Amino acid sequence: MEYPYTVCHILSSLTGSISGPFMGTEAAMPAVRQYGELRAQMKADAWLYGTTTMKEFTGFCKPEPELLNTEDGEPEDDYQAPHEENFYYASLDVLGEIGWESGTFINKGRAPAHVIEVLTGQTPAGYRAYLKKKGVSYITAGEKELDCRLALKKLYQMFGIRKLLICGGGMADWSFLEQGTVDELSLVLAPAADGKRSAAVFEAFRETDGGKAVQFRLKEAKVLEENTVHLIYEPIR
Repeated sequence: MEYPYTVCHILSSLTGSISGPFMGTEAAMPAVRQYGELRAQMKADAWLYGTTTMKEFTGFCKPEPELLNTEDGEPEDDYQAPHEENFYYASLDVLGEIGWESGTFINKGRAPAHVIEVLTGQTPAGYRAYLKKKGVSYITAGEKELDCRLALKKLYQMFGIRKLLICGGGMADWSFLEQGTVDELSLVLAPAADGKRSAAVFEAFRETDGGKAVQFRLKEAKVLEENTVHLIYEPIR
């Protein structure tokens, strides 16, 4: 096997949204807790997030990324920064939008993680140089559009990632699912709903995309505490 076992692990409302007023309800709080507990139990080597979701973790680009001068030479396509952490946060960032203090990301209540940025050939060279200066690792997967299979292969080969959780947002979830690289969908349903238009479990990057439907086979269904439901699906290929 040259790719990590890839699980899309998502918490959603009964309407399929992954953000919105439902998150603040009393009914959703046990689901949020159980989602985190399940994620820890899966013992993945890395968690992967889309650009917008990772921006939320980093304070929406604070500090702002800086495009560095590359007159002395183009930075390499892939770069593995020196690090001691054996757990990883992977971030899709094809436009080079996310700012980092360093290559070590510390989230409250969690162990330090090494940051890996997933880029494409369209990402500015100056941003690659910026990542290298900050001690952030990066890989290039695809020239103009993200090649999810190549990204997974490089995460496996360069960093030894054997199990990966894709934890949103909807565009990241759909990109990997559409390209046939999701092995399992772990869906935690909170017993709450709202009518706000918000991000869904799966969303196409562009309105013209997403016409291809993906079918699933139910592997397991569990009722957890406080009316929360955990569904495990396998994509039918």
